[in-house]
Amino acid sequence: MHDRSPALIARCGSSQDVAAAIAHGIEHDLRIAVRGGGHSLPGHSAVDGGLVVDLRPLNHVVVDPVAKRVRVGGGALLGDVDRGAQAHGLVVPAGVVSHTGVGGLTLGGGVGRLMRRFGLTIDSLLSAEVVLADGRIVRAGAGEHPDLFWGLRGGGGNFGVVTEFEFRAHELTVLPILATFHPLERAHDVLRLGEATMTDAPDELLWTSFLRKGPAEAPWLPRELVGVPGVMSLIEWSGDIAEGRERLARLERELEPAAGSLDDVPYLAIQQITDELLAPGTLRAFVKAGFTGTLTEGLMDVLVEQGAKVGSRLSVIEVLAMGGAIRRVPDAATAFPHRGARWLINVPGQWEDAARSDDEIAWVRETFAALEPHLTGGAYSNFMEDDEPEVAYGTTLQRLRQVKALYDPENVFRLNQNILPA
Repeated sequence: MHDRSPALIARCGSSQDVAAAIAHGIEHDLRIAVRGGGHSLPGHSAVDGGLVVDLRPLNHVVVDPVAKRVRVGGGALLGDVDRGAQAHGLVVPAGVVSHTGVGGLTLGGGVGRLMRRFGLTIDSLLSAEVVLADGRIVRAGAGEHPDLFWGLRGGGGNFGVVTEFEFRAHELTVLPILATFHPLERAHDVLRLGEATMTDAPDELLWTSFLRKGPAEAPWLPRELVGVPGVMSLIEWSGDIAEGRERLARLERELEPAAGSLDDVPYLAIQQITDELLAPGTLRAFVKAGFTGTLTEGLMDVLVEQGAKVGSRLSVIEVLAMGGAIRRVPDAATAFPHRGARWLINVPGQWEDAARSDDEIAWVRETFAALEPHLTGGAYSNFMEDDEPEVAYGTTLQRLRQVKALYDPENVFRLNQNILPA
């Protein structure tokens, strides 16, 4: 979607390199983009005629298995962290595509498959090394620059360039996972069961349903269902394996899917399952997302109606359960403003053929407009485009503007879901 030509790319191998690059950019009045994994949907990872601060050389992952701590360079990918932590039977809760950058994912909050069990990625963040616009290199944590530490956890890349994260790690290696597919006429039944199940579900259970065409990549899906509009669900368990198998087997019997699979899946394997399909440089994408408290009948009607209009084989409407450990962090503890939501509704249009762009973007916009009356407002900063300034931050926006004024009063770091300084 984005073909941009920077004037300069600074491949930074240290925090001092980053500080020097920022100083050069300011001196020469260059717009500054910060690139970690390069997954920015609005294209914030590059800039025409400006400076790209490329963090990819800063991709170290250092694991302390005794203390269960992981230090991660600001240019590392999720796969780097997954491999390093899993070597010791540990995980850092993160996103679900292994070539995503750790930096952008974390600073936006960090939604992923382990969030109900262990919280968002930011809930495992202990400290961060940050290069500020004025060249200072600071460590932000509970006892140092606590206002900056608060803002980094959900406020995006607005305050500086994070060159190292320190995370708390958790024990986990295998997840029992139930995958199912139902034709679209069964979608209401599936969504109703999801709503009922997740109302008082244990933290270990995660429910995700996708309104989409039957995927050819699913080996358990019969060929006659490939391309058929329907609802695919992934129901995952991150606790005791035997208990998880039993719970998921009961859900499979209740769901009576047209096709399904129940397996114990190594964490590394499930984290890489879409890597090839979503490989960098292969897809065009446009996304909008919002939150809701309940899957009402009216909301389900919209999901099914718009699910029937899915065009690309890769476009979906994702219905992802929140809650669990996310809700037990006090609302004011971090800048992430959506802890009370029970569901995240994500509408990523994804396609390969440039000729489909107008149709796919129109479908995303139409779908989100139809969903919006049923949503609670606001957006997840990692699942949005560049057309809704500051909408991601909700009730935390005023405090974020004050933190921005302290640490980046000239708005040097503005190629992001930008927060204007107070």
